[in-house]
Amino acid sequence: MHWNARRWIPLLTFVVAVACGPETNNDDSASEGEASSSSSAASSSSSSSSSAGSSGTTAAPATTSGGSSSSGTTESPTASSSATTGVCEFICEEDSPGPTIDCDIFAQDCPEGQKCAAYDSDEDGAWDSTKCVTLTGDGQLDDPCTAEPGATGVDDCDAGYMCWNVDEEGMGTCYALCTGSPENPMCPEGGQCAICQTCVIPLCIPDCDPLLQDCGNGELCVNDPNSGGFVCVLDASEGDAPEGTPCEFVNVCNKGTTCVSPDFYPSLECMGWIGCCAPFCDTDNGDADCVGLSVADAECVAFYGDGEAPPGYENVGVCGIQP
Repeated sequence: MHWNARRWIPLLTFVVAVACGPETNNDDSASEGEASSSSSAASSSSSSSSSAGSSGTTAAPATTSGGSSSSGTTESPTASSSATTGVCEFICEEDSPGPTIDCDIFAQDCPEGQKCAAYDSDEDGAWDSTKCVTLTGDGQLDDPCTAEPGATGVDDCDAGYMCWNVDEEGMGTCYALCTGSPENPMCPEGGQCAICQTCVIPLCIPDCDPLLQDCGNGELCVNDPNSGGFVCVLDASEGDAPEGTPCEFVNVCNKGTTCVSPDFYPSLECMGWIGCCAPFCDTDNGDADCVGLSVADAECVAFYGDGEAPPGYENVGVCGIQP
């Protein structure tokens, strides 16, 4: 009987430096998509089905990424959730001021010399408001950028872009903001529109290949439970999490590995933990990529079920033990 690994990986959420989890819209035509209605989940779960990728029954590990120096944990919603848990996970003050929407990020309708930017209105870590800010630079897609500390929305990217994956020194990369509308978001070719459920950032996240790990410096290629594909996120591993080490978020594992259930990758070091770092593998190589690991007899298990892989991901697998 053929088994695949897709539902045996509980994709934990991304550890990010914002308090909202963008929900990804897969843009197959590179010009339009539909906003998803799923919400976040951060618990691990095992399933009786047998695939290694994200699914409607699994939760998702986390990643560290973000657009500012503010801190927080952003959850990456799973496809099975039906309602968002809301910003009250982070702030529940009854007298907290509501968000202020002074401009349209999709339309970029600010006066000349300004851009519509998201910002944190009450310093709770959530990008909950928009305002027009003075343009301080003309950074384009993938250009290096500098962001003002404190999630103010001020950076040196051009209108229609946002400084994202910002490090402690305020340096990041210009990402495109989605155009169109929340109901019909659009991104440049090679990107997916991630629409946050509890904040106001519609961000175009670049696609990537987990076997090639072809993201930019300081980024990892990890599985996205919403689109079903793979996206670039900030590398939070610091090189300290090789295969067989415990994890709670997908981007805390070293490049080339991902956070899966210890049931699927039962390394002794991971017993009692929510997740375990397991390496990606190429199913075209049989089990050769899974030899000499901390889990004896690991096999290269297809990430997707039969006929479920998006184009280009047909040979993506994860090392683990078949159920």
